[in-house]
Amino acid sequence: MAPLNTESVRERDAHRVFPVTIKLTEDERRRVTAYAKSQRVARGQWMRSAVLIALERPATEANIALDEIVGVQLLLMNVLKPIATGQPLTAAAFDDIVAEVHKLKQSVARKLVLEGN
Repeated sequence: MAPLNTESVRERDAHRVFPVTIKLTEDERRRVTAYAKSQRVARGQWMRSAVLIALERPATEANIALDEIVGVQLLLMNVLKPIATGQPLTAAAFDDIVAEVHKLKQSVARKLVLEGN
């Protein structure tokens, strides 16, 4: 490993002048602190890295999979009811359902994640 160039570290840190804070529960703070220590980095540095990584890769495979699963669930719920009740489902109505599911699946998936379901 190359030795740290303290001049470049100071120069880089001189540009970090905008603090951003978050509020955590006591348990969350303990978990974040323990994880940062296990990675041998300061808690603030680990949180900064986590935020920047999340910004670089917002569409993870898990997010995409969840969106698609929610989309299939929404499609089934909206298509099966007319079929189960004997109502006709025209091609135009089906296309409307598909378009609506496509618009809603991401927001519904995010809501489920935030609610912890």
